[in-house]
Amino acid sequence: MSSHYYLPDGTLVEGLRAARKVNAVPSPSTVLGLIKGEGLIQYFKRQMFEATATTPRRPEWTDDEYYEAVIKWAEEHAQTARDKGGDFHSLVQAFHKSCIMQGPRPFVPPDLSGQYDAYLAWYENAVEKTLLVEEVVMGKGYGGRVDHVCRLKDGRLAVCDPKTQGLSAKKKKFSCYTNWALQLGAYWGGTWIAGLQPDVLISICVSSGDGPVQLEAYEWPKDPDYYHQLFLGLLAIWREENNYDPEKPLL
Repeated sequence: MSSHYYLPDGTLVEGLRAARKVNAVPSPSTVLGLIKGEGLIQYFKRQMFEATATTPRRPEWTDDEYYEAVIKWAEEHAQTARDKGGDFHSLVQAFHKSCIMQGPRPFVPPDLSGQYDAYLAWYENAVEKTLLVEEVVMGKGYGGRVDHVCRLKDGRLAVCDPKTQGLSAKKKKFSCYTNWALQLGAYWGGTWIAGLQPDVLISICVSSGDGPVQLEAYEWPKDPDYYHQLFLGLLAIWREENNYDPEKPLL
């Protein structure tokens, strides 16, 4: 997957090599690629367990052949989950845009109707007005597209991001990971520079998989600038790791 970079006017640049030529700044997701969150680790463990449990070993297979079969199963199912998560994210963003444009609401595929209805119920109960959707914001040394900035019905401004996560009989509650907060904190820094001053960061967790859809709007407990500063610290490490500081003039 190519890393993303941005120019001051919001132009997207793909890949570090291209970014170096024009002093483009990294996106939050590119910087966060330095860390492998606990959620990702647990997801890989679950995928490998399910792949091993559901891929019968043929008698003629060597250990390496069985390993390749298990990996193939895991990759196919992981891609299916990523596709569905991406489809849900795109659907939510289309809904947000319809709110701004006051246009018709998007078509909802049947397989996403439960998740969409749960999100819509939260939105109508909590949100007064959508302010930004997929807007490019530039922070200090980075830039990216903020998913959703809105005014809540209690008067606060919020930077929000929908997340899908599988639940099960064993895992009944959502797990919220610090790298989510760092990404939201990065967007918060960009919206601050853009003239907005959000009060809270919210991860909207929506369950995927079988069973009734669950939703939790998790408000990160500390001041948004706390998570913003954590992100800036990671950004400094990213610069060292890549020997790249886009704030330095081109030679």
